[in-house]
Amino acid sequence: MKIVHYTNPKGKINSYGVIESNAIHPLIGNLFSKNLKFDRDMFIPFDPNILLVPCTPTKVVALAINYQGATGQTTSMTEPLVFLKSTNSVVDCNKKIRLPFVSNTWGEAELGVVIRKTTTPQVSVSNIQDYILGYVPANDVSCDNVDDRDHHLARSKSADGFCPLGQYIDTEYDFQDKKILAYHNDILLREGNTDQMIWDPEKIVVWLSSWMTLYPGDIVITGTPSRIRNRLFLKHDDTYTVKIEGFPDLVTSFYE
Repeated sequence: MKIVHYTNPKGKINSYGVIESNAIHPLIGNLFSKNLKFDRDMFIPFDPNILLVPCTPTKVVALAINYQGATGQTTSMTEPLVFLKSTNSVVDCNKKIRLPFVSNTWGEAELGVVIRKTTTPQVSVSNIQDYILGYVPANDVSCDNVDDRDHHLARSKSADGFCPLGQYIDTEYDFQDKKILAYHNDILLREGNTDQMIWDPEKIVVWLSSWMTLYPGDIVITGTPSRIRNRLFLKHDDTYTVKIEGFPDLVTSFYE
């Protein structure tokens, strides 16, 4: 299923729904139910302009250096490098993002995992599907910090709008062997394949759950592939496009 969160243009009510045949059908029951159902008799035409953030996380957990060849990768890495993005950074696919700092700011292209069920240390690869709702494209917008500080701190990762998400959550998405690209305006900056991940999404969620509780709606973004050219920095009227095979493009515009 392709799950969306949307504003019904007739009733102005925010609802969850399922995309089928270019229409949105209202979801029946809880978004995080194991057996999702929707009403085929009720629908509105699909319109990306009415879409909201596809879920409401309590946190976004993000990985760095998770693709072969990524800057900083070493053979001595024994576990993922993780950081957090705050919920104010999460925005929908239609949001235009303000560049709040004079610091160099850039985009990234990442596959996000949406959690369906509260995790425990007992999560394992054998039962991981009980805990994953689906997948969604994400852009880990980041900027240089000040005073030569680590750029994985809050100022660099958690400004308003620094985590745009795609149109919908795909509950049936197969994350294996998918192309992932990133464009700054029309310039290809990053290119890779999900099979180049050092830790795949399921293993990441299992590892995180061994020491951190993940809640329904939480998002884990799984890192970005390597750049194929020098980094470009965002400026007024730029766009950044995340292309993940099997999903619509996530295109974000920026302004100063």
